[in-house]
Amino acid sequence: MEFEHAAEGEFEWHQSALRAYQLLSRGQEIASLRFEKTCGSLATGVQDQDRWTFKRTGFLAPRITVRTNGSDANFAEFTPNWCGGGSVIFASGCRYQLHKTNFWGTSWAFEAPDGTAAVTLSGPSGFLKHKGIVQVAPGIATCPETPVLVMLIWYVRLLMNEDAAVVAVITATG
Repeated sequence: MEFEHAAEGEFEWHQSALRAYQLLSRGQEIASLRFEKTCGSLATGVQDQDRWTFKRTGFLAPRITVRTNGSDANFAEFTPNWCGGGSVIFASGCRYQLHKTNFWGTSWAFEAPDGTAAVTLSGPSGFLKHKGIVQVAPGIATCPETPVLVMLIWYVRLLMNEDAAVVAVITATG
């Protein structure tokens, strides 16, 4: 199912299993994101017949690479900044900036170069199971980068939540 044919550009990420998530439109799965192991950052995203891998690399200068299944070339590369946002550059040359859109950091958006929100995410929320609401702007729904943007915004937020949980545990036990 293409994003432009789904429920008016609003979707829900739901946790379906440990480190496995489904993107739903009107209760129908249209994409998925699954981490390959219980620890680690390698994940596989699937939408229709397309499949991508997401992987965080680096420590002092981290980045997230997105590759099409079976390829060694980057389809996209996300470079985070120190306050949680960052930028993604696609092999096609398209570029988007990730920014939080509220004070508490519960809502985020990938913005196009003109500053308009292309993909927004509210969440993730939930103590034991994560879920979040994604909205896709009408003008971006037909772009080939859209499925990756929708998965990448969710992937980045999940990693940020995991990192925050680790810091909290270290702080509490230290």
